[in-house]
Amino acid sequence: MKRTILLLFLAACAADAAAYDLPSSTGAHRVRFEADEAKFNEDTRVINLKGNVKLEEVSPEDKVVKIIRAMDLSVSMASRTVVSPSDFVIDDDTGSVYGKSGSMDYGGQTGRINNGRFTHSNFIFRGRTVTFDHADYTYKKASITSCEEEPAHYQLRASRIFLAPGRYFLAYNTVFFVGKVPVFYFPVVYKPLSGGTPFVSIFRPGYDQRNGFFIKSTYVYRVNRETRAKVFLDYFDRRGIGMGGEVDFQRVEKNITNLSFYRIREYGSDSARWGANGGYWHRLNRFNESDPSQYYSQGYFRLLSDPRVNNDFFRSNPFAVSPDEQASLALTRQTSYTLTRVSAYGRETRSSDMTKFQKANSSIPRLDFNTVPFRVLRLPVLNSFGGYFENARDEGQPFIQQRGKGTWTVSKSLPMSRSVILSPSVFYDQSLFISTVPRKTDTWTGRYGGGATLRYDRSWGSLDLGYSYTQRLKNNKFASAAGAPDKGQETHSLSSQLFVMPRFNTYYKLSTSYDLRDYFTDSFSRRLAPITGEIYYGPKPNMEFFVSETYSLHSGTRSFVTHGSIGDSINYIGGGIANYSNAPHDWIVSNTLGFRPWKGSQWRAETVVRSRLVSQGGFKFSDVKLFEKGITLYRDFHDFHTRWNFRERSGGVREFFFYITLKLNEPKRVDDLDQKSREFWHPWRQEGEVRD
Repeated sequence: MKRTILLLFLAACAADAAAYDLPSSTGAHRVRFEADEAKFNEDTRVINLKGNVKLEEVSPEDKVVKIIRAMDLSVSMASRTVVSPSDFVIDDDTGSVYGKSGSMDYGGQTGRINNGRFTHSNFIFRGRTVTFDHADYTYKKASITSCEEEPAHYQLRASRIFLAPGRYFLAYNTVFFVGKVPVFYFPVVYKPLSGGTPFVSIFRPGYDQRNGFFIKSTYVYRVNRETRAKVFLDYFDRRGIGMGGEVDFQRVEKNITNLSFYRIREYGSDSARWGANGGYWHRLNRFNESDPSQYYSQGYFRLLSDPRVNNDFFRSNPFAVSPDEQASLALTRQTSYTLTRVSAYGRETRSSDMTKFQKANSSIPRLDFNTVPFRVLRLPVLNSFGGYFENARDEGQPFIQQRGKGTWTVSKSLPMSRSVILSPSVFYDQSLFISTVPRKTDTWTGRYGGGATLRYDRSWGSLDLGYSYTQRLKNNKFASAAGAPDKGQETHSLSSQLFVMPRFNTYYKLSTSYDLRDYFTDSFSRRLAPITGEIYYGPKPNMEFFVSETYSLHSGTRSFVTHGSIGDSINYIGGGIANYSNAPHDWIVSNTLGFRPWKGSQWRAETVVRSRLVSQGGFKFSDVKLFEKGITLYRDFHDFHTRWNFRERSGGVREFFFYITLKLNEPKRVDDLDQKSREFWHPWRQEGEVRD
């Protein structure tokens, strides 16, 4: 069959040219085509192409910018449009478009595709109808997937998708399908297609005993390199809709800020429940060029509507089980010789009925001043001063106290030999109490004393021997308080600490002190402070053991903690035991386990079981009380990652939830801002966690 090859120009002059009077083949926006058969209608100025049609759009610079392949095309020279009544393919530098039929206006660079399929940046977009212009596509009754299988393992079906190739796509009213099964609903899905992933949407459906079925959605937007914003939108079947957000801002050596807020009005409640927390550190500018000082401002707050709000809605936050409110604010001035700090601090704790907060302690305001060690009159000793003054309220006291303290210390390091250093020091301490209670007087109290540390330092470790003495003076007098019941002896002791590190992966530590005060008579076992011993052994990078015990010769064990773990980040086993003197019959046992069920499995699991063994002697299984248990399952599919969580603990927490992270929505690089935010503000969050 004879192949026909022609050039067709869509420049302005092309419409007025005679049927075969073609203008120059360069310097104009044009198309050229080849086909098995071509017919031209002079009346309608339409060229019908059939059989292995290939049509190329050529730029004025003579560069091919678009190629259309089909079996049947009609090209109108009058309207500068191309119509395909059957299957066709369009290729350009953004990807490949497949359609069942469609039309394109080369003059206006617009078009319409029926049953279109577009492959771009490893994503596959489909739409019942697709309209486009020179830069954007609009898909109606559409779907997105990154799975090349037919049928796809998963897809997002959307009522409408806006696609800007090379920039972003935005999908509305979407439903996530695994195969043909709808899983859950996304209001909006957005993803940039260049320069990393500044926007991520995360959804966590689940169920818990208190709130019923829930779906927690998080929308993370990377505003720029320094700022990231999050929006929380949650639905709880039994409680209502919760909303909140979080902002991270970090500018190196200038500012570190994190602010978050959450609010929900539960069904049937007249008031909202909420939580707010965050903090900042900011380096201020110098007040003038001649001022060498550095100025900093910092603050932190955690505010709650009621003590139980964290436990009800933020289960992974450690303050869910230790609720309180607190806030602090400080301004610091630092020079080469001094550090001055003005601050305010307040804290409230939960009431006995767990429904409200009550004042605990506060310090508003407080002034701290400290110096670095300095010399006086070229004497061979170092001097330092530290002090504070505050307007404070202590927990359990209904009144405000104004008090202050200052301490002057003189010290000197004396090398005795290559391995022995003696570090003696003396000090004078002055405290002041200004009464705010009627019938009480202002009180100032002086103290003096000193101490010394003798260190023997070798390659295998060190031995420290210490002596400490503090003598109190009479209130409001510069005279000895030897006549007081305690003879004014506040501290008089010997101390020692032995640290042995025979290898880089092993150490032993032992420490204690002995009370030398003579105003009372006591036995050796009572005067000797509890002995604390630690042992650490890490024979391999994936194996470590730790044991710590504090033991009193008089009253027995004060605390005992041990922990061990073996394995890597996927297959591991760990366990620990803890016992404390405030509950001597209670042994806290914690066990963790991570594993793959079999070699090569795409599933992996993490389990945690924490229990309390209360025993008066002997062992009974009935003495074991589980207070927390949970399991987390991980499964990576072809196109997405999943995480399934089951958790139960005291306080009525009994829940199940799961994450789905689509590969089309996962970050392309490590988020340094997220890592630093967790380090400063949310250290309990696991890597990849975007909220509590």
